[in-house]
Amino acid sequence: MMCGLEIHVQLNTNSKLFCSCHTNYQSAENNTNICPVCLNQPGAKPYPPNQSALDNAIKVALMLGCDISDEVI
Repeated sequence: MMCGLEIHVQLNTNSKLFCSCHTNYQSAENNTNICPVCLNQPGAKPYPPNQSALDNAIKVALMLGCDISDEVI
């Protein structure tokens, strides 16, 4: 049996994982760093994943001794 662990954390990147919205929540007005992708609106297609965010997540996973799967089922 294989089990996965999902962790939600805000990474130190300039844009979100699946769109180009900024991540400067501290200095932004409410509801300004959003787009149709963030809001999961019908027909909104996510962008390719933010490579910097993926790199950071992989580094953390490797530091924690996690195995990184080549594919997701």
